[in-house]
Amino acid sequence: MREGWGVSETSSQSLSFQAMCFVAVLFPFYVYAASQANSAALTTDLLATSFDLTSLSACWLVLRIAHRSKAERFAYGLGKLENLAELMIAILQVILVLVATGRAVAGLLNPEPVHGAGFGLVVTAVAVAGNLYLHIKARRLARIARSPVLIAQARVHLVSATSSGAVFCVTVITSSIHGVEWIALLDPIVSFVVIGFMIFNIYEMVASSLGSLLDRAINEAGQLRILRALTRCFDDFEELGDIRTRSHGGRMMVELHLGFDPAWTVARAREAVADLTAKVKEEFASVGDQVEVAVVLMAPTPRTFSATLAQTESETARTATAQ
Repeated sequence: MREGWGVSETSSQSLSFQAMCFVAVLFPFYVYAASQANSAALTTDLLATSFDLTSLSACWLVLRIAHRSKAERFAYGLGKLENLAELMIAILQVILVLVATGRAVAGLLNPEPVHGAGFGLVVTAVAVAGNLYLHIKARRLARIARSPVLIAQARVHLVSATSSGAVFCVTVITSSIHGVEWIALLDPIVSFVVIGFMIFNIYEMVASSLGSLLDRAINEAGQLRILRALTRCFDDFEELGDIRTRSHGGRMMVELHLGFDPAWTVARAREAVADLTAKVKEEFASVGDQVEVAVVLMAPTPRTFSATLAQTESETARTATAQ
């Protein structure tokens, strides 16, 4: 990411570092809380927190590498590295989902009243508050930077806050009521709810990372903005070839193949290209997007060459006759 993308790399790294430190400090307390309580929900939340620690550490590491990379070696940034990190995090979470599912199934087959979860309630309450705060900050930066890593980080915090909140509520109930048999089933049931959030997170990460790794084209709304800009500059070019677009690691790029009047000077063609580029960027800026625009000059067609040659010969003949 670059500062020109609307947010400084320092702010992004600082947020990722804060989130990583928060989860790292919270993690040992989660381990102790889960070991003291016979709660499948707390164990599942512990596994989800271990995923958070892994993913947030990867987020911080990727942003740090991207910030320290040399622009001359990576002219298009390190957006692919962000997507690869997101994909690897999703794969790691699959393992955690399998472990959590096994623990939840065991609790469902052999339900037991939850006890010793008092410390766990404190830990989950802190997790909810901290993740909500970090989610708000990450979402704000993600909207500005349009970084896959920050978008994933904001989603991680929201899912973590929601799942920890569900664990907190159910643990309060299961720890307080012991006389009703079906109450014990709530503990493994909420574990499946947390697992559902984790599966949703996996799906979002895989869909986002694979789409960006494949360099998909800009959506239809973006295509219409490009056509609108070309219409505004309709008299500035003679031929329109390919319009190639792609989303590269959270960044949008447009490549326009245009043909200009062969009689134009280089300076005039440059002015037309600069004006067209500015108008395309204006169209995207109107909806808060930023895009990089490249114009490829097309070779004039034979018909254009013939017409230009005939016009030149005619002008030469008229000049000779006048003289």
